Amino acid sequence: MTHWWVSAVLLSATAMLVGAPARADGLRCGDKLASAGSSLYEVRATCGEPDDAQHSVESRTVERRVVVPCPPGSERRVCQTVVYQTIEIAIDRWTYDFGSNRFIEFAHFEQGVLITVTNNGTYGHKDPT
Repeated sequence: MTHWWVSAVLLSATAMLVGAPARADGLRCGDKLASAGSSLYEVRATCGEPDDAQHSVESRTVERRVVVPCPPGSERRVCQTVVYQTIEIAIDRWTYDFGSNRFIEFAHFEQGVLITVTNNGTYGHKDPT
């Protein structure tokens, strides 16, 4: 009974991983690496022009703690409150097709900084370089 249960769990975990996009901390371009935290300029200088580039702006609500006056009679010297603020974030999504022997890579930037690199397991369409 235990052997069947272990097999079922392993099969279930494998099925979940098959459809999940692979994630990396950087983008390998030849013998160079554009790491998470690199700017748009640095990635372009390292990897060249992307095969596709999409730009959008996204609104996000962020939570900030701010110092406020404490209520009269409070024994605290410093009081805080939470303030919600809506900000706009510039999003860039670059696609790199390095050839049919590598997966297509998707670089995700926020505010001009490389956040993540993923691939969906689809091989490129160009001839290998």
